Amino acid sequence: MTKPVIGISGNERPHAKFPDILWSYTPSGYVKGVQEAGGIPLILPISDPSFAAHYVSMIDKLILTGGQNVDPVFYGEEKQTSDNDFNLERDLFEFALVEEALKQEKPIFSVCRGTQLMNIALGGSLNQEIENHWQDQPTDYLSQNMLVTSGTALEKIYGSSTSINSFHHQSIKRLADDLKIIAYDPADNTVEAVISTNQDINFLGVQWHPELLLESRKEDKALFDYVVNEL
Repeated sequence: MTKPVIGISGNERPHAKFPDILWSYTPSGYVKGVQEAGGIPLILPISDPSFAAHYVSMIDKLILTGGQNVDPVFYGEEKQTSDNDFNLERDLFEFALVEEALKQEKPIFSVCRGTQLMNIALGGSLNQEIENHWQDQPTDYLSQNMLVTSGTALEKIYGSSTSINSFHHQSIKRLADDLKIIAYDPADNTVEAVISTNQDINFLGVQWHPELLLESRKEDKALFDYVVNEL
């Protein structure tokens, strides 16, 4: 049986000692999660938006990963955050990936920044600065609680409530018209997962980082299995 090819959006950072050298990469948890679920991971490096159509034609599904803030110009606001971690080139390329994935009818799974970017791509906006959602503990520590809507794929994997890790200081503010909230933090109603309500858009987005929890619990492995084989 042919294995599904899963495109994973890449990031770019300067080398720690040689800042003129840029590294293209993605966290290894995405690669491992896809491989263990029986898929073939294909990292898509930040590129000119004109490359997006070709990249998307090579894959069966797209994963939008975490990373920098999305420039608020894309939802009609000025920057209001103290964190100046932005990458306009990445924004433009990933918006092009989303556009092509929708055009080519490829399913999309997103994590953290990726979920925020997808919400913006569909017409939503973000809270640019929130509190209490960036944990100081290790990446596999479960710092937040989450309630999950019954009857959803997430509820089948995680149950009606669970705990998650949390590494974000922005969140969904205005939800895009084609999206529905299926999980949230009961402490402050922060959106933790969304799905598409448009039958032409096959999408699941989460705000936590399941790629950092693969070694510590089976539920997050099951999420990757769902993405690779069922989404």
